[in-house]
Amino acid sequence: MESESERNAREGQPILVAEDLSKWYGEVIGLNSLNLEITPGITGIVGPNGSGKSTLFKTATGLVRPQTGTVRVMGQEPWSNEKLLSRVGFCPDYDSLNDESTGREFLELVGGLHGMSGGPLDSRIEEVIGIVDMEDAVGRRIGGYSKGMRQKIKLAGSILHDPDLLLLDEPLSGADPKSRRALIEVIKSLHEDRGHDIIVSSHVLYEIERMTHRIALIYRGRRIASGDISEIRGLIDEHPTNIIIEGEGMTALAKRLLDIEQAVSVEFEEGRDGIRIETRHPDEFFGSLTELLVEEGIEIENMYSPDEGLEAVFKYLVEG
Repeated sequence: MESESERNAREGQPILVAEDLSKWYGEVIGLNSLNLEITPGITGIVGPNGSGKSTLFKTATGLVRPQTGTVRVMGQEPWSNEKLLSRVGFCPDYDSLNDESTGREFLELVGGLHGMSGGPLDSRIEEVIGIVDMEDAVGRRIGGYSKGMRQKIKLAGSILHDPDLLLLDEPLSGADPKSRRALIEVIKSLHEDRGHDIIVSSHVLYEIERMTHRIALIYRGRRIASGDISEIRGLIDEHPTNIIIEGEGMTALAKRLLDIEQAVSVEFEEGRDGIRIETRHPDEFFGSLTELLVEEGIEIENMYSPDEGLEAVFKYLVEG
């Protein structure tokens, strides 16, 4: 972590500033003259898949260079800046975990990359697995982890070196409702109880709403809005949200979901063991869903929200 003098020096200063930031991959635009300023605390970056969220994080961590524009993290450019990057923890959206390794072996590898070893590393591993509630699973092979557990061990790796700033790219993706709730509480506590500044991305607005009221909306590589979530919440609620759940016992689950007030419609997904639910109040729906799954003893394999509803909202915000 930074020293007290360093923290005092940057108090009130932005933790990330992007100015006319552009990055493209051949004919595909990742960022398009993005202008964005993020201050300390928790800030959510919301946008459909392919909107530029991951490219922004990769640029901010020095993994890719922009064609034009600049990005500064805690007042510094990230490229070839080892001192700065030692103060940043990055949890990417992609999963490159080795299924044959245990969770502990993964954390030992991450610690070694940060120059940690011996007793201090062992102590820190015990601390972070406690933070993410993985004490009972850290000795097991990662190949046997659920998606929620894989997200937790990735998060543990990103905080292992005790960074000042966390960049969390879609950290809830693929997790079941119980794991999502747990991860949200962990992320909030990392700021509230441990002082980390956090920038977290998602293509699901209501997930970000549970972590923070400060958001930036990104669409096709541009910032289209930023500020307090209440300012645009009404627009989001006007559009239905589609949620797909996959696993066994979907017929029984579908029958019960028809009794939930927040479920506008329930349909079976053709060609796979899944159902599609349309809801206009996803936050309330997830509360009811969790209770229902416990009552019925149903374990789901996957749950996600397609982009159609959010894409429509972003088009509305851009095009009017």
